[in-house]
Amino acid sequence: MPRVLIIDDEEDIRDALYDVLNRAGFEVDVASTGDEGIDKLRSKPADVIVTDIIMPGKDGVATIKEIRKEFSGAKIIAISGGGNFGSNAYEPNAIKTTAYLAAADEAGADLILSKPFDREALIKAIRDLTAG
Repeated sequence: MPRVLIIDDEEDIRDALYDVLNRAGFEVDVASTGDEGIDKLRSKPADVIVTDIIMPGKDGVATIKEIRKEFSGAKIIAISGGGNFGSNAYEPNAIKTTAYLAAADEAGADLILSKPFDREALIKAIRDLTAG
């Protein structure tokens, strides 16, 4: 089964993604920062990295660029809600969301998902990226 690393500064998001992917049969590890995620990749490489874009310190775009330099074959899924805080403020097509996800794509993400996304879409994306 593919090994997945989740990098997200929000504990509830990390926990939810961990539960979904673990139940789907993936080996899952989590990190709360880009630097922690990269350190974990160095000690135990993952087949797929799921990283948030908007994080304090090293954001997801910088994290993706560093992963691409050091782990060129890694598959990366970028996720972002565009920095809109609270469910009432969430706007899936907001310019911020579009810009952040475009920057992640430019940095080398294999796939981008805008929060909220369907758990089955994430599972399918991981399976598709690791097939063959």
